[in-house]
Amino acid sequence: MSAPQWGRVTLKPLVQLDSTEWRRLHSYFRDRELADWNGAQPIRIPEFLFRRVMIDEERGGDRHGFGVLDEQRQLIGSIELYDLHPPPPAEARIATLGVMIGERALWGQGYGRDAVRALLSWAFGARTPPLARIRLTTFSHNRRAQRSFLASGFREVGRSTHPERTDVHMEITADEWRALEE
Repeated sequence: MSAPQWGRVTLKPLVQLDSTEWRRLHSYFRDRELADWNGAQPIRIPEFLFRRVMIDEERGGDRHGFGVLDEQRQLIGSIELYDLHPPPPAEARIATLGVMIGERALWGQGYGRDAVRALLSWAFGARTPPLARIRLTTFSHNRRAQRSFLASGFREVGRSTHPERTDVHMEITADEWRALEE
């Protein structure tokens, strides 16, 4: 598989990351602020176990994960498709997208948007078989993420309110992506 690219980023499959890139990725998942933006707790497992779990899920077909590399081929974040439907071993047609730019100095500079577009191009084109729909959920207060997703072709499909927050649900279909590319 050739590495998906868009704009200034290249996506590198997780199974191809080197040890330095795994250490950096692990540090992103241990970061409290990054975890808060994802509605999660920072991970507490050691890096070797984090790596093993991620690779096992990747090889089992439960996710498609990539490191996000900048123009200098330095790891700056991650992007993945997970919650595949139908689940393996069936051929998935729907997935959920997750993206994180771990380098704060690069927030708001379009790297996340480029990573999303690279992943959409791969998922709706080069992936075998191509997906039919990709969805995501973000917090209503995360306006930067919503702008990025809208600019990549996602549309809002609903909101759900919880005692502590409101979630914004968005999606894009393969047909909508292809129409944007024409």
